[in-house]
Order: sequence, then structure tokens, then C-alpha cells
Amino acid sequence: MEKSNVAQNMVISIKLVWWKNFMGKQYWGLDITKMQFHIASVPVKQRVDIALLIFSSVLIMIQDFSLLLIVFMISSLAYHIAHYHYERSSQILLEQYSVSSSVSLGAISRLAYPVWWIPVLNWNYIRIMTAILVIHYLYRITEFSVDEIAHGAPIILDLFQGLLRPDLTHLYDAVYIYARQTIEVALLGTFIGFFIAIPLSMLCADNLIKKGILGAAVYYTVRMLVTVIRALPTFLLGLIFVAMVGLGPFPGVLAISIFSAGIMVKLFSETFESLPTEMAGVVKRCGGNWVNVIYYHYIPKAAPLIVAQTLYCMEINIHSATVLGLIGAEGIGLPIHEYLSAMAFSIASAYILVTVIMTVLTDYLSVYLRSKIS
Repeated sequence: MEKSNVAQNMVISIKLVWWKNFMGKQYWGLDITKMQFHIASVPVKQRVDIALLIFSSVLIMIQDFSLLLIVFMISSLAYHIAHYHYERSSQILLEQYSVSSSVSLGAISRLAYPVWWIPVLNWNYIRIMTAILVIHYLYRITEFSVDEIAHGAPIILDLFQGLLRPDLTHLYDAVYIYARQTIEVALLGTFIGFFIAIPLSMLCADNLIKKGILGAAVYYTVRMLVTVIRALPTFLLGLIFVAMVGLGPFPGVLAISIFSAGIMVKLFSETFESLPTEMAGVVKRCGGNWVNVIYYHYIPKAAPLIVAQTLYCMEINIHSATVLGLIGAEGIGLPIHEYLSAMAFSIASAYILVTVIMTVLTDYLSVYLRSKIS
């Protein structure tokens, strides 16, 4: 009898506290007597849900969905918040009672899961529907169409049939002219980018640049320049240099040189900054200057990592040189684009086959050399 009275009192207390906090400013930040809303009192998770509700409502109106969806999401949020706060209130009150002697486990279970609690309704539909609405919005704005894929299926089938029957009479041109040209463009671009990146990376390393106004000016200027270079993709740089110097492999070399220099400056400067500075202090105490510190300490320590990073950039540049052929920068991408546009799939498949083999061999060679260096 005593246990049932205690459990009943706890249920009544939890309901009162839940209603008071749910309607009062302890949870929502809403004071009914003064009708003021304090956003700081709202838990962070519920602020996120409210923001997602507003965002989803805007997406619904943009995409001409039914307003019933907004009502459903608001109802879901209200149910989720109600159960969240009921659970929080019950936990607070359970701590005030000695549950070991006066309240049964069944009573505690009934407190944790009230009659109106339904697991499916308690899902966070706000976040689920927001994700669905964002995907649907992107689906519409990008004009994604399954019908177009179905209509293009015969062309894909012809392409695969051509890939299975490559015209090997073009194999010599694919290997000894275009594939070789692609590798040459990537190699020269990597070498030029490497020699540009070495001095610039030293100016971007915080532990190598001298302190002071001049050092800070050089440091931030070079870093900003390198950041801008990295923001430009190789394809865009290729278009710029094709417009500047004309068609041929030369604009491809320039594009790869600039882009790989930006990547290598970032990698090399982070390598220099990660090196210990104890030996640098020893070189300085022996009378060495800034150049001696770099030559005798930083470069020998960083050399293995720099070589491995250069090989990684070489691997990326071979991929980029293949794509640059599409804009007239020569390379094996040029005949692939021309023959695919002419629907000559059997000829294009010979060049695609050489491209795949070249890329795979480059990847394996790069991984092997980097493993030996490390």
C-alpha cells in the first residue's frame, strides 16, 4: 500500500513538473505570465531542430509541397520535445526518491515510458525530412533524370561493345605518341612545380620565416598567393593558358606546373613545420645562419617526405594531363574526346585501354617508390 502511494505521488509530481517545465520558461524559455521568450533557455538540440524546421518549411514552399507536410513536421517536433522533457523530468524526480525500498521496478518502467509514448512517433522526423527535402531539391535543380539514362543505355551498350573490340591498329599512336606525350607533360610540369615550391614552402613555414613585420608580411602574402593558386583547378588553368599561348602541350605544362606548385608548397611547408627544432638550435649555437640551419637540418630531415610527396603529385599530374587533352592541351585525352564524339567506339577503346593501363601502372609504381623511401 505504501509503495503504491509513493509511486502514485511520483507520477503526479512528474506530470506536474513536466507540464510546468514544458509550458514554462525552464524548457522553452517561455514565461506565460509575462509572455517572454528566452532563446538561451532552450536546449541546443532543440534549437537545431527548430532551425531545421524553419529551413525545411522554406524548402517545402520552394518545391510546392503540401502544407500538410509542414503540419506533420511541427507535430513530430512537438511530440519529440514532449517526450524528451517528460524523460528529463522523471529522471530528476527519481533521484529524489529512494527507489530501492519504496518503489517497484514496474512503477519505474511506467514512469520512464508513459502510456502515450510510441517509439515510431518519437523518431526525429525533422532531421529525416530535412535530409529527404535537400536530396529532392538537389534532384530537381540538377535536372537528374532516370529517363535520360534509359534513353542513353543503347549508346552505353555500343560503347562497351567497342571496349571489348578495341581497334589495335591505333595502339602504336596511343602508346608512342599520345601516352608518351601525356607522361612528358606531367613529368615536366611536376619538375617545374617542384623547383617553384621549394623556396615558396620555406617562406610559408612558420618555423623557418624570420619573426618581425617584414617576415610576417612575406609569410601571409605568399600563403595567400598559394591559397589562390590551389583554388584554381587544373582544367581552368589549362583553359587560361590555352587562351594565352595557344593549343599544344605547352599550356598543359604551364597549368600542371602552377597547380602542382600550389599543392607542393602546402605539403612541403607542413613537413618543415612538423620537424623538431632542437638541432636547429645546435646549428645556430655553432655559428650557423638561417641558410645553414635550412641546409644542414631541415632539408636532410624533410628530404624523404618531400620526395614521397613529389611522387604523389606526379601521380595526380598524370591524371590531370590526361584530362587536359580535352581542351586542346594535347595528351591522350584529345583523341579519346574526338573518337567518342564521332561515335568511333572501337578506336576510342584502344586509347581508353592504354589510359587505364598507364594510370594503374603509375599508381603502383608511385606506391612502391614511396614505400621504399619511407
